[in-house]
Amino acid sequence: MHKPIITIVAMSVQPFDDVILEEVRLHEKQKRLTIHMTVSFTMHDNMLALCERIQKQVIDDIYEMTEREVFAVHLYVRRLVDGKNA
Repeated sequence: MHKPIITIVAMSVQPFDDVILEEVRLHEKQKRLTIHMTVSFTMHDNMLALCERIQKQVIDDIYEMTEREVFAVHLYVRRLVDGKNA
């Protein structure tokens, strides 16, 4: 039931070269989706802006492809990778 949404989430993260999607969990309540994503990425100057762009991309892509409302995207950063150790 949620596999297409998970696929859309994975596709949404692909344009972000430095981001690795590790886990996706979905919860649905009253036809509104809450998405929990765990990622790792390379350190950036403005990591908050990167996280916000990822969240917006996921929300926009899901709505565009399914017309489903996304209530929230919770983004958990598991690991920051130094560019030298990537």
